[in-house]
Amino acid sequence: MRLLFLTFQFPYPAISGASIKTLSLLDYLRRDHDVRCLSLRRGPLSREQQEWAEGLGGVRTVELDKGRNVWSLLLSYAASVPLRVERNRSGEMARLVNAQIGEFQPDVLFADGLSTAQYVPEAYPAVKLLHEHNAEYLIWQRQSDLETGARRWLATSEAARLRRYEAAALGRFHIVFAVSEDDRQELLALGGEPGRLRILPNIPDPALFEMPAPVFADIAPVILYFGTLSWQPNIEGLERLLTSILPAVRGQVPEARLLVAGVGASPALASRVVATKGAEFVGEVSDPEPLYRRARVLVDATRSGGGTRLKVLNAFARGVPVVASSLAAQGLDVIPGEHLLIADADDEMSDAIALLLRDPDRCRSLSENARALARDRYVAEVAFRPLDEALAHTPAGAG
Repeated sequence: MRLLFLTFQFPYPAISGASIKTLSLLDYLRRDHDVRCLSLRRGPLSREQQEWAEGLGGVRTVELDKGRNVWSLLLSYAASVPLRVERNRSGEMARLVNAQIGEFQPDVLFADGLSTAQYVPEAYPAVKLLHEHNAEYLIWQRQSDLETGARRWLATSEAARLRRYEAAALGRFHIVFAVSEDDRQELLALGGEPGRLRILPNIPDPALFEMPAPVFADIAPVILYFGTLSWQPNIEGLERLLTSILPAVRGQVPEARLLVAGVGASPALASRVVATKGAEFVGEVSDPEPLYRRARVLVDATRSGGGTRLKVLNAFARGVPVVASSLAAQGLDVIPGEHLLIADADDEMSDAIALLLRDPDRCRSLSENARALARDRYVAEVAFRPLDEALAHTPAGAG
């Protein structure tokens, strides 16, 4: 089957939650189908990225780097689209998609992310699939609850604009995939048809299952915070850790340290970490394995955002115990206390972290249970069955 895959970010190397899911989907689809990928990119490709694209049979790309700024916001109002859609809006990409449709004649158009839905022609007689990494409007809606003044007004306005856009987009696709039942319910509330809304869970990096389980006695009392550090929900979660949670943890475990790693940190955020006693800024890493080997616990203190957290699933797969907020665990088939510890208030989270830094038996139990859960439910052969089912009912030559 010929499948044209449209994505809003170059997926290799997979250094963010969204790119991990995108790359997993591409790898899975290429096993049985003829896949051609069209991708936006934020800058020139590295040699490593070029080699990966060539090995994939050639990934066609369009460079687009619109910032999250006032100019982009004004352009979004002029175009009557939400800011997220405007930042991924490109005439060159639209022309490339149309040209590839004419040349490739795909049976299936796969829009990876709401911001690529704009490139799917309604008139083309292919099966159209949309993969929603999040219920997008919810990210801004939750963000508005944390803001004040003009920033709150902006977040509320963007949530409303995204809600309208997302609701309209749902009806243009034969199947829409959400990443969890929670997100599916949100899309149903927008007016999505129950028969068209399926679940396509996030999955961790499968290579993590092959690594040896961590040994408590071999690891110092280190806390790992790992994520995209330009994403506002992650920034706010990190600020909580630095301001309140880490000092309280060190009050109970004086030798505790926090490692902060991930792409996209501003100089101000990096300096904030460095200036915090007991914290170490690692920044962007190409291989997270050394970080996992140093950590007794991974923490996600997110209070906004959406979808399901790849950082949590990756920690499960690697066997690193997790402390997470309720929102960070939302959408995952977990049992609190069995697969991870859930804490929302700062004092509850600091107590949970300190407990795991000192308790080898609890760490081992969480590690084993979470790893077993990930192996059972969050591998491509299980998690991506709904995609197989959708494609099985797509006649070859539909385009």
